[in-house]
Amino acid sequence: MFTPRKIADNYREMISSIGFYPSMLSVLFLLFALITTAIEYAAITMEVKQFFAVLLVDSEENARTILSTLAGSIISLTVFSFSMVMVVLNSASASLSPRVLPGLITRKSHQLVLGFYLGSIIYTIIMLINIRAMENGEMGIPSLGIFFSLLFGLVSLGFFVYFIHSISKAIQVDNVLNDLFKNTKNELTCIVAMQKDTDVNEFPNFDEWHNIKSETEGYFKGAHSDKLCALCKEHDIKIYIAVKQGFFTVKGYPFLKCDKDLSDMPELVDALLNCFIFYIEEYISDHYRYGMTQISEIAVKAMSPGINDPGTAVKAIDMLSILLIERLKINDVNYSLKHSTNNQPYLYLHETSFDELLHDNFTPIRNYAKGDAYVMVNVLEAFKNILFRSADSSKATESLFVYLEAIVEDINKHITNEYDRQQVTNMLKAIARISEHKGKALVAKFTTN
Repeated sequence: MFTPRKIADNYREMISSIGFYPSMLSVLFLLFALITTAIEYAAITMEVKQFFAVLLVDSEENARTILSTLAGSIISLTVFSFSMVMVVLNSASASLSPRVLPGLITRKSHQLVLGFYLGSIIYTIIMLINIRAMENGEMGIPSLGIFFSLLFGLVSLGFFVYFIHSISKAIQVDNVLNDLFKNTKNELTCIVAMQKDTDVNEFPNFDEWHNIKSETEGYFKGAHSDKLCALCKEHDIKIYIAVKQGFFTVKGYPFLKCDKDLSDMPELVDALLNCFIFYIEEYISDHYRYGMTQISEIAVKAMSPGINDPGTAVKAIDMLSILLIERLKINDVNYSLKHSTNNQPYLYLHETSFDELLHDNFTPIRNYAKGDAYVMVNVLEAFKNILFRSADSSKATESLFVYLEAIVEDINKHITNEYDRQQVTNMLKAIARISEHKGKALVAKFTTN
């Protein structure tokens, strides 16, 4: 049974399906075909058709031939286009990262093209079966419908050329990285702008709040904030989501905190828990962290022996450094001002910390490329750039140097060539010029081993 909660939980899965928009367009074309059939032989339509009769078919044989050819041709285009989609998804999974697949599948332009194909086929077939004998013995030819079918066929050819061009660009690693970077940075910029426009600078002590335990298991991906904030306002409570998005929760895990004890209000607790979403896919529109993870995974994939593309890995590392610099502008606690009172939010969110982002995104790269001097020097350069912009945050600077010590330790163990080590030393000296005390300690640690 499809309850409102089940529909809400499956909403993302439904709209991300490759068949969602094609199904919607198919229904629209079906309705248009029925409307065209209903008005085909109306008096006003017959008068209108006289003005462009030269473009209309008046022969039963020609009508059947044209419609049959159109239907068969568009079916061929559809089969080929769907095959191209499967090839692209398989290639993206093998050479980039399986996590980029939801983003490729949900591209509306591709879905709309496939939907136009399916709708054109449905429309053409309905016109074909509407060639029938009239009461006066003549053949009823839906000439207006055939005219639209011809237009749809011509448009389908144009869409086919566009589709081939677009799908071939979609699989290129540079385009995938650029799209991920642009979308992720946009998400970060929106959060930065929101926090600048508000005066929420002090946060409660969440350690003193009361725990609310999860009643389900899965990957936490977000909340229906409108519904959640409305409940909070109605009952005058505040909620803190204590886990980051993507965190795997089990039944009984205290992933929420409330400023009031709700142990004697089980119905309200159930209503609050029903506002949270759990699913597997990772969409950048849900949280910028997913975009950074996908960029990191592409870098790791590029370093695999089967691909061996360090240039792509370096580009991904540079993009991560820019995104981490943007992350420095965000508080570790985020919030939603929906239904707020006096600019005081009802909903607080645990933002993925700078430490967590460093670990989650650079650890796979460090472990996989620790023997590649070219990549590791560029990792050090990325950290140098972040350090240059993190001068106002002592906490972020401390985290960067802690992680730099781990990088230097790996380089010491796995890079032995003197030329490569000299390049690393030069980069560490550049870091020392930004932060003299800790930077010199790194240089000393590296050169004495």
